[in-house]
Amino acid sequence: MPESGDAKYYDKIISSLAKKYTAPKFAAHLTIYSKISSISEAKKAVSAIKSKKIRVKTLGIGESDYLWKTLFVKIKKDRQLVKIHQSLHDYLKNDYEFAPHLSLIYKKINAQTKREIRSGLKIKKSILFDSVVIIRSSRTVKNWRVVYRKKL
Repeated sequence: MPESGDAKYYDKIISSLAKKYTAPKFAAHLTIYSKISSISEAKKAVSAIKSKKIRVKTLGIGESDYLWKTLFVKIKKDRQLVKIHQSLHDYLKNDYEFAPHLSLIYKKINAQTKREIRSGLKIKKSILFDSVVIIRSSRTVKNWRVVYRKKL
């Protein structure tokens, strides 16, 4: 999760897009690992992470037809992020293709609307992340809950 200043910046964008396009609101985050079957094992994995805060470089705004990556901030694959992902993988043994990004909206929208949104957005050149959290997720975003947090 981003530190408070960056979180506020991106949460404002996410909330604005959610309101304008009737999409779910969610907290700004970068998914390092997904499809966790055991929360207790995930807690052990996150507890074992040894990392300081991570400042990552942004690479622009991307888009896709995949709901969970409709519009997103592309993040440079940083050595520390890869190390954290690998640490989680060593514990959890789940195949998850790590493509760092910070989603801005979860909504099926047409290409023209995506272009319009992209042209009006300004993103920071970097984002500071200061914690790793485990989120109990579901297909209904409003039901997502943080179940564990570790400060970096």
